[in-house]
Amino acid sequence: MNRYVSGLKRRSPGRGVARLRRLLAMRRTYPREAFLAAIEKALHYGLYDLHRLEHLILEQVAGDFFCIEPEEESEF
Repeated sequence: MNRYVSGLKRRSPGRGVARLRRLLAMRRTYPREAFLAAIEKALHYGLYDLHRLEHLILEQVAGDFFCIEPEEESEF
């Protein structure tokens, strides 16, 4: 995580406060495992675009939030 933050700051204009806040918001919003897995993947490919990072996170959690099971037939 620290490597990603350092890389993000280097690639951001100024101090990169807005991007760091967005990254923190993602960390608070998404499950920890999915967030860290996406960070590792982004580091591997050198991705510092936060839109792409969020897409990687969403790929990790796909199906977890809306796990729809078939309904049993009712007698109505």
